[in-house]
Amino acid sequence: METPLARRLLAELAGTTILCLFGIGAAAAVARVDAGGPGLLVVALAHGLALAVAIYAFGSASGGHFNPTVTVALAARARFPWREVPAYVVAQLLGGTLGATVVHLAYTGSGATGKLGATTLAGGVNVGQGVLAEAFGAFLLVTAVYALAVTPSAPKGVAGFGIGLALAVQIMAIGPLTGASVNFARTLGPDLVLAVTGGEVAWSHLVVYLVGPIVGGLAAALLYEVVSGLKAARPTVERV
Repeated sequence: METPLARRLLAELAGTTILCLFGIGAAAAVARVDAGGPGLLVVALAHGLALAVAIYAFGSASGGHFNPTVTVALAARARFPWREVPAYVVAQLLGGTLGATVVHLAYTGSGATGKLGATTLAGGVNVGQGVLAEAFGAFLLVTAVYALAVTPSAPKGVAGFGIGLALAVQIMAIGPLTGASVNFARTLGPDLVLAVTGGEVAWSHLVVYLVGPIVGGLAAALLYEVVSGLKAARPTVERV
């Protein structure tokens, strides 16, 4: 029996909050201790492990999307009902904002918040390059979702770890360029909290984190289905 929508939305809210809280928290912690080069690895692993925990904890209830990119990619391929996309995305955006808010409250007065791990383009990286980088990162993430959760032949019990690892790997690869968000909730949450608390927000970069992940996610979903021969599906709640 399908889980009621209200419970699924609560699961998406909780899972996205966990992902963003500990991912953003790691970025703030790295800034506080001035970890330098190893800091990227710390942040990548924190995001990956937090996503794995969220999937194992709440994936059975909501499908474990925790990312508008995943939700839209599945809906575009008739693996999730479009009528529920707006509600899922709102829950995810609220989760990202709640996670960033908790980190802000925890680190206020500490002298280092890492700008709440806000994702912005690095110096010398233009919007086009940023969109391409975010698309590549999302491509890897959604490919992992398909390979480990969507396809019927996916190995059992490893989806959370495998998808979390994909998230961590893409952060290590493109993090220095864009922050490797591949998740609009992860980007918008810190931006909103910074805006409310008087921080500096690069609003002009927001399009990168909206367009890039969606393009990469859609490309991954389509290519995986073509290459694997995965049969078309009627809209359901795909469970990670």
